[in-house]
Amino acid sequence: MRILRALALLLLALACGSCPAGRPAARVLFVGADGLEWRVLQPLLAQGKCPNLRALMERGAFGRLATMVPTLSPILWTTIATGKRPEQHGIRGFTDADLKQYTSSQRRVRALWNIAGRSELESDVCGWWITWPVEELRGRMVSGSSSSALADANWKPALIPGAPRQIWPLELEPEVMRIAGEAGALPEVQRLAREKVFGSFAEGELGEVEKLLMQQTLWSVQSDATYAAIAERLLREQPAALEMVYFGGTDVVSHRFWRYYEPQAFHWPDDPALAARMAKPQAWERLALAIPNYYEWFDEMLGRLVAAAGKDTTVIVCSDHGFHAHSTDKPNPLFVTGHHLDGPPGVFIAAGPGIARFGDVAHFVQQNELEECGAILDLAPTVLALLGIPRAADMPGRALAALLTEPARASATLAPVATHDTGFRAAREEDVPEEMRRNYIERYKQLGYIGSEDRKAAKPPR
Repeated sequence: MRILRALALLLLALACGSCPAGRPAARVLFVGADGLEWRVLQPLLAQGKCPNLRALMERGAFGRLATMVPTLSPILWTTIATGKRPEQHGIRGFTDADLKQYTSSQRRVRALWNIAGRSELESDVCGWWITWPVEELRGRMVSGSSSSALADANWKPALIPGAPRQIWPLELEPEVMRIAGEAGALPEVQRLAREKVFGSFAEGELGEVEKLLMQQTLWSVQSDATYAAIAERLLREQPAALEMVYFGGTDVVSHRFWRYYEPQAFHWPDDPALAARMAKPQAWERLALAIPNYYEWFDEMLGRLVAAAGKDTTVIVCSDHGFHAHSTDKPNPLFVTGHHLDGPPGVFIAAGPGIARFGDVAHFVQQNELEECGAILDLAPTVLALLGIPRAADMPGRALAALLTEPARASATLAPVATHDTGFRAAREEDVPEEMRRNYIERYKQLGYIGSEDRKAAKPPR
């Protein structure tokens, strides 16, 4: 068996040409875009927008990606990073029964960056879910979910100054905090929100609900701008074999502004104040563009990362789930009008060494028809195959073989190891810094994920 495996790796290395021995891809850039939805992306592509996503689709593979329920980001993005189900990896939601947020120390299995490190490959991880406290991995990590930008009066960078264990290695901290301070400064975030997402509004054009929703979206604008800038800096400086970057704003803006994006899906009770505001169509038409505008801005940030990574990089873009209208008969207490509770499929797009052609872009743009290409449990085995690392037998998913070239398929069919988790550190609880804990709870209360059952009955917005 060892001889056959060695022979398979040798043939794989010869087939890869310039790729490092045993690796179909010299480098993998893995970009997560929370809640990215094909029904939003398709009309943008038809209009000639999102050129960077389209370029990946035209030279690679794309399709619907099945998810799992519950569609909670901490669960799904940990599943994507580990290839394990929640009962295996141990992350079961945003918080436990005592409203204590989950931390990376409670994850019970190795993630892709740990597995790559055991194969002497470096990883860079920026903004990924459940990565505080950062792990002392082979590579660099900037933790996610620590933004404190909740209100203009308490505006701070996405990474909290003085909070421990947000950045690895420690010598990277001054430069990362400098980037976070520049990218996340309030004037810069307000500029991005105005120029990239919402546009400008005159006094009196918007109601209090719209103003609140826009303000509550600023932290996601700040986070995405910050982690994109940090990831681009790391890519241009010294790219690792595995680069992982997470963007959350495509989810947040969809939760908050689906009512404006797809008004025909909603049948809320008559309300004179609401009707008066709808009589100002220019303002409402601009709010209707918030979701597609954010997609276009994400496409811009993606384009910079792809350019920084270089032509020999294999790029994977995925979402954890899709999106659709929610609370269509009456507003819910938080005016969350887009959701994914029933597990709509997400987006998968990939291109570069190791990726085969799969999908007809012109047909999709014209007919809005897509094939299902796999599930989120298949993503970790696929990344491992591209890196020349066998999957583990305790990973429920399989590499997306139909989307891979022959060398990558050969890597995917290497005999699996029993597990990648032998000797992994024991799970333990961490004392989360108070500011980080408070801001985390408030963020996800605003989206209805934490404590929303205590809210009073909703009233139409005024």
